[in-house]
Amino acid sequence: MLLFDDSKKLEKALGEEAAAVIVHVFEKADDKWRAELATRSDLLVTKTDLQREISAVRVEISAVRVEMHSMKHDIPRWMVGGFIAQAALLIAVLAFLK
Repeated sequence: MLLFDDSKKLEKALGEEAAAVIVHVFEKADDKWRAELATRSDLLVTKTDLQREISAVRVEISAVRVEMHSMKHDIPRWMVGGFIAQAALLIAVLAFLK
């Protein structure tokens, strides 16, 4: 029943009346509803799955960082090349107009 091993611990934590209500609800609950409750092992499996997913995401993030670091040097090169091409085009147009 919930996180408690027996009703005595539940009574101590919540009080006698609340513990009695909770025990009564769990005794009357059908098996299908009880089967849908998460157990400690279910939570551990979910925790393991989440840790695996977090590790995979961290690997992907590090790969993106490496790719961005390599691209960081490409942008200034293209800008300098574009400025040189623009200057050459301007000189050619001015030479043609004279």
